[in-house]
Amino acid sequence: MNIILLGAPGSGKGTQSIILNKKLGLVQLSTGEIIRENIEKKTKLGLQVKNLVDNGEFVSDEIILSIISKRISEDDCSKGFILDGFPRNLNQASKFDEILLEKDKKIDFVIELNVSKENLYKRIENRAIESNEARADDKEEILKNRLNIYDEQTKPLVPYYKKAELHFEVDGMKSIDEISLEIEKIIKVKN
Repeated sequence: MNIILLGAPGSGKGTQSIILNKKLGLVQLSTGEIIRENIEKKTKLGLQVKNLVDNGEFVSDEIILSIISKRISEDDCSKGFILDGFPRNLNQASKFDEILLEKDKKIDFVIELNVSKENLYKRIENRAIESNEARADDKEEILKNRLNIYDEQTKPLVPYYKKAELHFEVDGMKSIDEISLEIEKIIKVKN
């Protein structure tokens, strides 16, 4: 089973993908985490994308598609995976469909976590307070930029996946447990 979690920055995709990983044994693939790890380790990729990430910009489609294509081919992804933060735009989605076809894989669910912008700002502030430090991409002006980019580039994925009959919507304002239960129901009903 392969799942895409859609939602604006701070909507809870990472939290829900960790829960799904524990419950279903699916590999959690967060392009953001992969990129942050590369930046931390100062790899060639990390050095290449550090300034983009620090300024709240996105890494090129070509780089992201290459990362994902390699990663979903690894043995641990044979039972399935959860994509958190990918695809980010229609180009990535259509190119990813081609990659999946080549690898004889498919997406089973695209689950969108909906959270209002006002609540996204509160969540990001809380994340910074709770961890005692803000991630470079948690600063308010950078978050505003990321949310604008999300609205312009990622929101159009909703009709794309609705047309493919893969899209399901979950109220991201509920508690973590309630959201998790809703996602479980979606998966059980469709399987």
